[in-house]
Amino acid sequence: MASSSGVLSPLQDVRRKVGAWTRDDDHATLKLVAGITLLALVLRLAFLGQRVAHFDEGRVAYWAWHYSESGSFAYRYIIHGPFIQHVDRWMFALIGTSDFAMRLPVAVVGGLLPLSALLFRRHLRRSETVAMALLLAINPLLLYYSRFMRSDVLVAAFMFVAFGLFVRFYDTRLPRYLYAASVFVAFGFASKENALVYVVTWLGASGLLLAKVIFLPNGYRDAILFSTETPSSGEIRARVVGGAKARIAAGRGAIRSFRTRHDSAARVVGAYAGHLVLAVLLFGFVSLFFYAPRGAGVPGIEHPPAPITEGTVGFWEGITNPALFGDLLQVTVDRVADQWGEWLEPASEKTQDGYVSHFKVYLQALGFGSAALALLAGVGYVLDRLGYTAPRHLVPFLFYAGFVSIFGYPLGTDIGAPWLAVHTAVPFALPAAVGLAAIFRWGLNALSSDDVEGVGITAIAFFLVILFVTNAAVTQVYTNSTTDGNPLVQYAQPEQPLREELTEMHRISQAHDSGPDVVVYHGESGDDYDGGNAYVKQNREDWNESWWNTQPTCIKWYNMLPMPWYFASSDAQVACENGATALGTRLQQNQPPIVITQEFDSTAPRDRLQAAGYENETYSMRTSGYKNVFTVWTHEEYVRNETAS
Repeated sequence: MASSSGVLSPLQDVRRKVGAWTRDDDHATLKLVAGITLLALVLRLAFLGQRVAHFDEGRVAYWAWHYSESGSFAYRYIIHGPFIQHVDRWMFALIGTSDFAMRLPVAVVGGLLPLSALLFRRHLRRSETVAMALLLAINPLLLYYSRFMRSDVLVAAFMFVAFGLFVRFYDTRLPRYLYAASVFVAFGFASKENALVYVVTWLGASGLLLAKVIFLPNGYRDAILFSTETPSSGEIRARVVGGAKARIAAGRGAIRSFRTRHDSAARVVGAYAGHLVLAVLLFGFVSLFFYAPRGAGVPGIEHPPAPITEGTVGFWEGITNPALFGDLLQVTVDRVADQWGEWLEPASEKTQDGYVSHFKVYLQALGFGSAALALLAGVGYVLDRLGYTAPRHLVPFLFYAGFVSIFGYPLGTDIGAPWLAVHTAVPFALPAAVGLAAIFRWGLNALSSDDVEGVGITAIAFFLVILFVTNAAVTQVYTNSTTDGNPLVQYAQPEQPLREELTEMHRISQAHDSGPDVVVYHGESGDDYDGGNAYVKQNREDWNESWWNTQPTCIKWYNMLPMPWYFASSDAQVACENGATALGTRLQQNQPPIVITQEFDSTAPRDRLQAAGYENETYSMRTSGYKNVFTVWTHEEYVRNETAS
């Protein structure tokens, strides 16, 4: 044992220093959380623009680009909350249109999320606060979708921070936290409609927490787990009832204490009623800023787009002219009510046939991207219930919120959406931090008592957590980030080799100034159109027809996403052809630098293209399905000479 003591002696000094920090040093905690946040930002910003844009990224980025180009904006629920469109518009104006720019707001918000752990510090040990920040920083699921231009990380972060600010308001009674919470709730609703689900989840978790306090008190735990003899049913019932009565009495005592502190309930309401009204008004103004139309509004994003006229009432017109404010408010409320009404259609009408498959996608994303976090959350919840850690209502509350999301979100989606697992991972971070910090403390205690076996078990546990998280982060976030075998990759993701072609298209579009830069071709008819696989509209008379201003209008726009985003961001001029003869004539008269054909299209004049000096590469627009395979033909005149360069 002496040799063991000798080996562990240097480590005991580390334990004493760490133990002193966990008890005393708030400043060290702040520095650690700040350092972890910096790490989170670096992890999210590194190679941020490398992955080819997903279908959804391309669609939303296009409309942000359209807003920046036209000045016209109107809220559409199908694009989700308008927050990202506004912020991306500013990003494009500041640093240009690119995949890096479009993802930057989500990456920054996701990278700053570890700071939210500080909002709960009054209810957490210092080690738990740091553990929570670390879990939010390195969780592979959160890391992947913080590098993905969707609004799920945005709404999760904003609503979680809002919840933390409400907790701080409860802790301090300082009105500034109430105002800050109202702003972040507004950010959440402006990010994505399922902010409403967060409010419902909070109410549901409150109900479950109340049930735990009243109907499943610690007397049940004591009766079953800590009895030296097997108790009778009558003894269990007596202990449970006694525990429930004690909890109810304690709750009444807390209420009386609260009333005493503020003299009366009426004075409590009076003290904060004015602040509450101002907070609601602040929420309304921030929401109006994001949801209100800009430019020509809805007509400005339809095809053909309406021009912006002096009579148009947008946000700035309504804010700067009091006479128009009522009109601005009315048009915004009507638009939001209309779009939210469509979004709130009963989930059963959309998803009851696909619930099982959507649930499977959700579980796979959570299991492969957040298994360590989910397991630690379960450990933290059990430890809280068993009394091994100081019981805190926040632990079961957030565990309930995350757990019910696993079953609820697959019901409300019409596609398999792995990004929805974000809404379980974020609330799980706090109970998971409790579990991780408990394991850490057990290791320190084992170290102080020269318990080699205990230290070894703790070390193995930490090693497995680190190994799993690191492996998932490397193989799912930074490599294989577009492959079908990655459970975090949704099927509408183009393959990564397309990136080089997109870079070349951007270069060619900037240099070419005579005729179209890209010609999209599809010549087959029948099933290819009925099945929604073709890239070009079948009827040439419809080539300049579109409900929305989805340019170029000659293509089957949604079939080609995210290519329209790349056409727009590259400023590429795009034309279409749907007959081999017409394409041949175009090749003779004015050879376009790039021609895109579909692999399954038997009418594509491959021999003629090769004879005309075109080189070709084939890519997949989706992770699965041969109908999504297409070929990019680049004329030899425009192919970069790698040797010369």
